[in-house]
Amino acid sequence: MKGVKLTERIRYMHCEGDDGGSHGVLVLLSAYGYPTKMLEVNDQADFRFAYSTFVAVEEKQAELNRPAKQLVTV
Repeated sequence: MKGVKLTERIRYMHCEGDDGGSHGVLVLLSAYGYPTKMLEVNDQADFRFAYSTFVAVEEKQAELNRPAKQLVTV
């Protein structure tokens, strides 16, 4: 099993099967009170879908947890 850090919170774990096949797991680590999410990856299409989904979720969670800008009144 091999692991790769793709972003600050996204990891990919690659596994070689006994039958010569390969598969993996893409993981979005928990942050800001959101739970860890995992998706099974069986081919490149699965990887692209899972990765783009996790990047969007990661960005949205970070955006929702950024402090709001303070309004300045004159």
